[in-house]
Amino acid sequence: MEKQNQKTWIFIGFLLVAGMSNVLCRMVPLQYDKLLTCISDIVYCGLLMFWVQSVRERLLPSAARRYVLGAGFLMLMNMLNRIIKYRFLVEPAVIRYFVYAYWIPQTVIPALFLMTCIRIRNRSGKHFEKFLLIPVFLLVVTVLTNDLHGLVYRPLVSMEVFAGDTGTFVNGPVLYALYAWMAVTMACGLVILFVETGRVSGGAIRMLTWIVVLWVVMIALNFLVFDSDLIKVKVFNVPETHIFGMLGVFETCIRYRLIPYNENYTGFFHALQLPVLIADRSLKPVYRSQAELNAEEETLKAALESPVNMADDQVLHGKEINAGYAFWMEDESGIRKVQERLRDANEVIEQENDLIKAETEQKERDAFLQSRHHIYHEIAEVLYPCQKRIGQLLEQALPGTDGFKEIIAEVSVLNAYVKRKTNLLFLASESDCLSLHELFLALRESADYLTLAGLQTTAGIPNDRMYPAEMIIGLYDAFETIAEQLIGKAPSLMVSWNGESLRLAAETDTVPDIDCVSRTVRILKSEDVLYMDILVGKDGDPA
Repeated sequence: MEKQNQKTWIFIGFLLVAGMSNVLCRMVPLQYDKLLTCISDIVYCGLLMFWVQSVRERLLPSAARRYVLGAGFLMLMNMLNRIIKYRFLVEPAVIRYFVYAYWIPQTVIPALFLMTCIRIRNRSGKHFEKFLLIPVFLLVVTVLTNDLHGLVYRPLVSMEVFAGDTGTFVNGPVLYALYAWMAVTMACGLVILFVETGRVSGGAIRMLTWIVVLWVVMIALNFLVFDSDLIKVKVFNVPETHIFGMLGVFETCIRYRLIPYNENYTGFFHALQLPVLIADRSLKPVYRSQAELNAEEETLKAALESPVNMADDQVLHGKEINAGYAFWMEDESGIRKVQERLRDANEVIEQENDLIKAETEQKERDAFLQSRHHIYHEIAEVLYPCQKRIGQLLEQALPGTDGFKEIIAEVSVLNAYVKRKTNLLFLASESDCLSLHELFLALRESADYLTLAGLQTTAGIPNDRMYPAEMIIGLYDAFETIAEQLIGKAPSLMVSWNGESLRLAAETDTVPDIDCVSRTVRILKSEDVLYMDILVGKDGDPA
């Protein structure tokens, strides 16, 4: 705040220097007049450019920021227009169009001011302020085409010598409309601001009141005193008074946070709990977070090329930004723990495979002894392609390679499917009907391994009604076929029973290939969710 106040007093000091130059240029000999005039013009333009740049740095991106910046650029355009018109031009036709162009900022700036006030008043509602640009456009076009209709200036001299000088024209109706437009838009904007600043703090409304009063007093002095026959010396001309009065009003809105404000970068970064560092081009730290990032200069340089592994599973990253570099730490201990869990899961899967193999062999022996060898033979024949696929995947799985984790996850899914389908086939050999509860148990175990493979799966079936065993196994096969196609294509999969079909719902843009599914599948896309109904016929008949 102290630094900001220092800049404010320096700004006011330069503004007074320009005003004194404007006073002295009317008192000194002619050879010094141009020098003092140039000094005042340079100071005015320099102060405007400084303020516009400060607005770009201080304000967060928003519609109000765009309106304020637009008004600042138009203020600078207004100053340059007057400088060129009075210092360099002699051709009447060129001067005339500079007179017309003078009305562009005079018309647009009040509109931008009112649009800013409306946006301050109505931050979260519907934004209708841009409709104000319609009358602005019509007024500006009317001024620029005055040569065709004379609705703004009605020349009393020929158009060839008409340059907008006093006494050479009569005011047209549009000129009065321009004055009315400026007065109404400024008055409406100030009313809105006084209401809003009154809600913010007493200091805000006092500051705004002092600026508006000083603005009005300076305008009154210009018209009632400095333009009189007694005194011809002006500290500030009317355009400068309007420009810097408007600037003071905008600055009040900025200082008291009526417009989203951007400041205290150092405090913001220090409050961060993440290890982040922003350095300049020489790698000298500029902003540090509370969770300090400590690394040597050589390490920082290396991080700009590729991530650098640090202690305790920390990885240092670097990226070039405007005027410097950004560095941050990422904790990869979670990834390491996941890898450890996958290794444990692999061991469990191998043990389960061994158990399944032993169980299968034992059942085959029992079936042979009980003259039921044909049942086990049929099961082995049905599951052979899946078992073969598992074997091929395990041959490709090399620990430490990039695809090891994905292969193990896929093997886990296939193993769960083999296990549960084997159980369903055994049950089907003993009974022609199976309950939905058996299907739910199979789906739930597959869901656990699909989640391990990256497809977060949930399954819920509310009843245990009996259906033909062939239908239950077909539904499970169809679910497995579709779920495998969605691995890596959808974040989650939800399975439910609606009484007529097994419904699968997933947030994905990928439509699975249902030609390879043994049952009829109805697909429906609603917004971002894909619904797939594996149909069941009446009374459990195949659909």
